[in-house]
Amino acid sequence: MRDMLILHAALAREFRLAPAAVSRVDPGDRKQARYVDEHLTLICDMLHEHHGGEDAILWPVLRPRLSADENRLLDKIESQHVGINDSIERVNKARREWVENPDRARRSALSNELQTLYDLVTTHLEDEERDILPLAEAYMSEREWRAINEAGLTLSPKMLLLAAGLCCYGTDRELIQVILGVIPAPLRPAVVRIGGFMYARRAARVYGTRRP
Repeated sequence: MRDMLILHAALAREFRLAPAAVSRVDPGDRKQARYVDEHLTLICDMLHEHHGGEDAILWPVLRPRLSADENRLLDKIESQHVGINDSIERVNKARREWVENPDRARRSALSNELQTLYDLVTTHLEDEERDILPLAEAYMSEREWRAINEAGLTLSPKMLLLAAGLCCYGTDRELIQVILGVIPAPLRPAVVRIGGFMYARRAARVYGTRRP
């Protein structure tokens, strides 16, 4: 289950930083707005696909093995997914409006929507880690759990490398091997190196520092 904890931590970090990343863009700076928007697209897509994988791959296996009380906990998590998806849609609408016209009002509107999304995400991740991951560990095999990783993300190769760097950032060597478990071992050092470089460059441009 450590792979999911690592992904959760990475996504929580990125969504925590996102409102300030938007707020630091000067009004009228279309180039920087587009660059930040590209990063917001990545993290929103990662979150959406992660939840879609849970709903389609993990929870249908887990649910029949749970008690009535445990199923109510899973119901809550799935309901939170719906709320987060709705919030992502509002963020996407605000993103499009801001990129088209990056003025102060649209910048503020997007930053506020991102803060709302971050609040929803952090509550959800805390609930899932406390209530659902222990049940998954008790009732699911490692192979069943790994199915979500094997399904992968429908991102371009470039964005997959960036996503790998994003997840590996600040993670120790042992846990990096957990994150990259679906990648052939001989390729992992290159993925870590290239992905790490890509994330540092992206962070410097989006957040103003290579080590956010």
